Amino acid sequence: MHEPFESTGAQAPRQGLLLAIDVGGTKTQIACYDVVRQHMNTRILATHAEGLSGVPALERILEAARACVAEFGDVPVISVAAVFPGVVRGPTLLMAPNTPGFENLDLHGLIAQAFEGAPVALDNDVKAGALAEVRWGSLAGVDNAIYLNLGTGLSAAAIANGKLIRGHNGAAMEIGYLLSPFLDPAQPDQWRTYEDGGAPLEELFSGSALSQLAVEMLGSGHQALDLFTSVDPQVRKALELRIVACAVQVANLAVALDVERIAIGGGLYRQASTLAPMIEQLIQRVVPFAPKIAAAHLTHDAPLWGALSMAMDAAGLNVIAQQVIAAGDALYASEDSLEIRHVIDAQ
Repeated sequence: MHEPFESTGAQAPRQGLLLAIDVGGTKTQIACYDVVRQHMNTRILATHAEGLSGVPALERILEAARACVAEFGDVPVISVAAVFPGVVRGPTLLMAPNTPGFENLDLHGLIAQAFEGAPVALDNDVKAGALAEVRWGSLAGVDNAIYLNLGTGLSAAAIANGKLIRGHNGAAMEIGYLLSPFLDPAQPDQWRTYEDGGAPLEELFSGSALSQLAVEMLGSGHQALDLFTSVDPQVRKALELRIVACAVQVANLAVALDVERIAIGGGLYRQASTLAPMIEQLIQRVVPFAPKIAAAHLTHDAPLWGALSMAMDAAGLNVIAQQVIAAGDALYASEDSLEIRHVIDAQ
């Protein structure tokens, strides 16, 4: 079984900064938390920059993280946690097509070099988000649950008997690779799978897939959210088919895992409230012991808070200021933003 990658480094002091980095398919969020002053600064920047890939693309993100740290003066970084879409295997990342060339880089080595002396932890973003919901959010006190993240891509995480399911290769619940439930055996072109470089369910229902559908059906310049406000019957039909395809597979997972609750988060879910009734209605019909459907408490930022939770654990901390968590619930910015800063102070 593959666990999140951690380097212990020197014994982390209990005074200093926790650094959390959430690299998403569209945007990257960074949080620096001063454990003594109970003060947090955050930054949001676009993950992709024109002409940058691989190490230069990662270095751009690390430079933004260093700038966030520099705002605290000489306060040292005592732990770093970074989360990514895809499968974290040791110090590297696999199955991450939405990142700018980060697959197979020595992520741990590059991040450790940027923040010399601080322990570094790496994990999958959605698994980290699920653990944040367990620690602070809508899955607190729930032993069997699914966390579904509807963002640029499509992924999920599962909690069984109070433990996160990681799987033999660390790839458990990468549901974007599930097949569509509406495949026609007579149309082999629909059977584009991982072996062919595809992610069938993600290509049918995710932020990227719906953005592509919006352009195809509504014209250039339209985005995924425009599908939900369209009154065109053909658009509504196409959208509902894709929602049902995802909901069917989530219902199948709920049957297989016998969960108590399904928490749904991510930018797409937050901005498209029509998803909830459709998913809930299907699950009520399909699942013998239907779980409760809940919005993730950390709807848009659960992976960032998951990274912060990992940084806390690496530094040996059990709690952070409740006021910071409450203020952090409001962290959000347009994905078109190049860089945005927030400041949260619990004192």
